[in-house]
Amino acid sequence: MSKVKYHYDQEADVLYVSFGHSEHATGVELAENILLRLDTGKLSGMPAKAIGLTFISFKHLMTHHQDKPLTISIDSLHNLPQDLWQATMAVITSSPVSDFLNVGLSLSPRVPPLPELVTTYHHLCEVRGDVGAESA
Repeated sequence: MSKVKYHYDQEADVLYVSFGHSEHATGVELAENILLRLDTGKLSGMPAKAIGLTFISFKHLMTHHQDKPLTISIDSLHNLPQDLWQATMAVITSSPVSDFLNVGLSLSPRVPPLPELVTTYHHLCEVRGDVGAESA
């Protein structure tokens, strides 16, 4: 792999991180201010590889995250075509991209809002003939 190169444009507040070069680079927006450039390997038959990362409003990102790792959610990637999604996942979960970003998965249970839960509880109590449904 090529040496990692950095270029910070102070006027634009953009950090460019380059991992190499490719004639077939594709851009993927990982988060609002983070872009990934990658070669999917589709045209060359090679595995996908990271070409670079672009951090827009870099000072703001660093001020906001300070000493904490920068973690991105993969929720924004769900609309990518399947082959691009797979290539992106392979690239962001391995070095060198994983040296810069933590990719987080989180479980978000699909719980209905509280008023809906209460209404459902009251309905079940009425159907079952339970006493005390009024106090819930």
